[in-house]
Formats: sequence, C-alpha cells, structure tokens
Amino acid sequence: LPASGSVLRRPAGGAPPDAPDVARLYRRPRLRDVNLGFAGRHHAGHPVHGAIAALSPGDPLEVRVVESQPWELLNRSGTVVGRLAAGFEPPPAARCCSATVLAIVAWSREASEAAYRKGLKRDNWEVVVPELVFEPNV
Repeated sequence: LPASGSVLRRPAGGAPPDAPDVARLYRRPRLRDVNLGFAGRHHAGHPVHGAIAALSPGDPLEVRVVESQPWELLNRSGTVVGRLAAGFEPPPAARCCSATVLAIVAWSREASEAAYRKGLKRDNWEVVVPELVFEPNV
C-alpha cells in the first residue's frame, strides 16, 4: 500500500483541545436520592401541585443549593417543585451546571415509609425526578 495512489498520508496532528462537554458528568438520582414526600406535605390547593403538573420530561430546572440544606429544584418561574434527599451526595470536586426534568413519578401516603406519613397532607401527589449535569470545579 505505500506506493498506492489511493492512500492519503498526512502528518499526525496533536490531540484535539478538550471540549468542556467531555468533562461533564450526567447524574440521574435514584428515588432514594429524591425527597419523595416534598409535595405530599403541601395541602391540595398549594401552588406546588399545579407547578409540578405543568412540567414535562426535558423541561429545565434550576438547582438551588443552600449550605447544610437539601438541594431545591425550581421551575422556570422560580417555584420550588421538589427537593433532593438530605443524603444526596454530588460528585466530588464538581458543581451542578444544569438540570432538567427526567421524570414525574406518582407517589402516595401508602408508598411512603410509616415514619413520614404523619406530616403528609395528601394521599397522592407527584414527585419531580431530575437529571443533573455536573462539571469539574476549576
């Protein structure tokens, strides 16, 4: 093949520059990483229920991180539509750069652990499950 005219030879180039997207980490929290009772602790007429009902998979979310508090998930209007569980741990040395709605899950008082049922104000509600995108802290 070295003498063949159908072979194109080029000098080796350097590696392509690092693309920021390559370093991103995509996380789909498990249900145990989501505060499943968040909306259930609000009465039937509370705006959170309408805000969750208006969401669809793929919709953007804002993540609000407050020191020593569970992460909050907000819709475009700034309404808190969910929280992550207190035990949720993000990837080390990374920050959340974006979030979207992965799924909306139906939940109920009956499906909840007995220890959490006392504070519930509804028998059934919806839970926002996010997909979180992290990038390395630089």
